[in-house]
Amino acid sequence: MAEDDTRSFADDRRRLLGELELERNQLLRNIETCRIRDIERPMIDEWSLKDIVGHVASWEAEVVSALRDIQEGRRPALLDFENERIDAWNEDHAARKRSLTFWSVLEQLKAGRERLLAIVAEFDDGAIGEEGRVPNRLLQVVAQHDREHWHVIAAYLAGMPGVRESSAAGSN
Repeated sequence: MAEDDTRSFADDRRRLLGELELERNQLLRNIETCRIRDIERPMIDEWSLKDIVGHVASWEAEVVSALRDIQEGRRPALLDFENERIDAWNEDHAARKRSLTFWSVLEQLKAGRERLLAIVAEFDDGAIGEEGRVPNRLLQVVAQHDREHWHVIAAYLAGMPGVRESSAAGSN
């Protein structure tokens, strides 16, 4: 591999990690802007803020698990996840977190990001920075997922019509 490729992958890695940070920070800002009543009360379809936070945390935990599989030379099960199962998986994981406090679920979200960044630090620049490689694709999905959910929360906060009809439960 040429030195220019290595430098380019390092730059791409930094850009992707910057995007992850940017999207997560925006998600956290929007979460913090919500009202206390939104924590447990349905705000988007039947999902409360706690459900959305738990949902994002659950999917990020799946990505961490997938990255561990890659490190250990196994094909991540996440790559074979069937789209038909997404709604049921989302609802199951949201239900699992409903007995927890909001603050506990929010801590899971924050701790999950720390675990994600710790495992990402163990990969070389090519694995993270090279477009198309599985770790790179997984991290792009994490950034997009944060963006998708902060946009939905922002629309709710802005009182945009139709927000309650958009399906946070139906997206992964």
